[in-house]
Amino acid sequence: MSKNLSDKSIVQVLVQQCVKLGLKEVVVSPGSRNAPLIISFNAVPEIKCYTIVDERSAGFFALGMAQQLKRPVAVLCTSGTAALNYAPAVAEAYYQEVPLMVLTADRPQEWVGQADGQTINQSSAFANYIRMGIDLPVKINHPDDQWYAERSITEAFQKTNYPIAGPVHINIPLREPLYGRTSAMAMQKEPFKQLIPDAVLSENQLTDLAKVWNKSESVMILTGVLSPDAALNKLINQLAENTNTIVLTETTSNLKGERLIDCIDRQVFSINEYETALFKPSLLITFGGQIVSKQIKKVLRDNPPKHHWHISLNDNVIDTFQNLSLSIKMKPLDFMQQMVDKIENKKGRFQEKWKQRCNKNRKAHEAYLEEIKWSDLKALAHIFSHIPNGTDVHLANSTPVRYAQLFQDDIQVNTYANRGTSGIDGSLSTAVGASQTSDNSTLLITGDLSFFYDSNGLWNKYLKPNFKVVVMNNGGGGIFRFIPGPAETPELEEFFEAKHTQSAEHLAKAFGLNYLSCSNVEELASSYQKMMDNNEQPVLLEVFTPGDKNGKILRNYFKNFQSGS
Repeated sequence: MSKNLSDKSIVQVLVQQCVKLGLKEVVVSPGSRNAPLIISFNAVPEIKCYTIVDERSAGFFALGMAQQLKRPVAVLCTSGTAALNYAPAVAEAYYQEVPLMVLTADRPQEWVGQADGQTINQSSAFANYIRMGIDLPVKINHPDDQWYAERSITEAFQKTNYPIAGPVHINIPLREPLYGRTSAMAMQKEPFKQLIPDAVLSENQLTDLAKVWNKSESVMILTGVLSPDAALNKLINQLAENTNTIVLTETTSNLKGERLIDCIDRQVFSINEYETALFKPSLLITFGGQIVSKQIKKVLRDNPPKHHWHISLNDNVIDTFQNLSLSIKMKPLDFMQQMVDKIENKKGRFQEKWKQRCNKNRKAHEAYLEEIKWSDLKALAHIFSHIPNGTDVHLANSTPVRYAQLFQDDIQVNTYANRGTSGIDGSLSTAVGASQTSDNSTLLITGDLSFFYDSNGLWNKYLKPNFKVVVMNNGGGGIFRFIPGPAETPELEEFFEAKHTQSAEHLAKAFGLNYLSCSNVEELASSYQKMMDNNEQPVLLEVFTPGDKNGKILRNYFKNFQSGS
């Protein structure tokens, strides 16, 4: 160790064990009770510390980093409500299956409930949304205390990635004084390792699965949120060569190929009740995270396939379409690698029908975009079709991630979104965190409410020169003018849409971003190009569109496919 660590024995054990386990990044929010941890993590050269004042933003910043790195990233805060501000990011990491270590400094247990400052009951604060939670002892009083601490920290670290990724919580009670330092103490032993055997289907299992697959007249593979994976992408495209098989993907699936069916809602809206049987699979195979499209969920629930297999290591039995016949506890890549050579190239017109409809709808899509006036749909058509290669795109909830599904065939870059819980609360902070791990430009496309809600995501010193934000400002929550229910209520503007007249200009300038704006097609083309050409300073482009017209234009977009089917 190049510097002295905290003189708190439990802190020394935690920090040194984290180093041995391979932790490399800690996102710190300033405080006093966590001072021993700040001092110690900052002292070890193996770990890089980031400073984010707002704990809610810090949690999502760390999530963005871990999302890209595929390894645990830690967040560290002081005691009290600071810890509770991590909750949205912890829940998102849990449902998105992202490895996160939540480290919360605490008062000793005897002071909880005794009207002491900055003291709440932090134990089990995230119980519903973590893979493991532990409370460390206040200090090492006996060799067994150190043995317990080292073992528990190792177990928690391992559980951030196995059997599935997710967050863990380590609560660290500390007594004053807090700022003492001393040399590093000796550790008892090296952390234990985990031997994780390969998941291998037996010959009997392979035979039985292949028999069902090969006997199925029509096979649909439907994918949700996935990280980019070249090996999986290759296998899925190989399976899509079978003419009785279709692969439906979403923008956030990060799967690409000429035979894959994208823009799901565009296709599903064009299928009328008399045609449903022609487009319904006999075998449905699903994997990946949450699926954005509500329409495909409705169609498959109303018209269940004969078989539905879901592939996931998740503890839960996931039955999204209410017709699950087989839950396969494997990684999708492992499953596909073992199955691909067992699948017969069965002839059929299932894929041809879907492809014909897909091509027809593409033409209707282009024709409609030509005729519509300035709106969210018109603006995003330009934005999504002009994303430079080598850009990482982040999509905020609620409308941007949905609009992106309509332009999936134009988006040929890696795409990310917080679809674990689908909240608007951390999209900006997640994108900023993710940008730290990549040399690519990072482009966040966000709505106005999502941007303002998480504007503290810009309150840090880590905005890279190639970080870019598009804010679609339609004066409120545009999704509520489209989804059934709110659009027809008198409370729409005040309580659902949250209508406003705010601009992002002063926030952008306050945080050092170059600010651009536009209010029509010509201004957008010019401003968007300027933003993409500028890699010397982070840029925010605010796109003003008519909130009262966007909902109608989008509804008519889908009616366009229904009438043309």
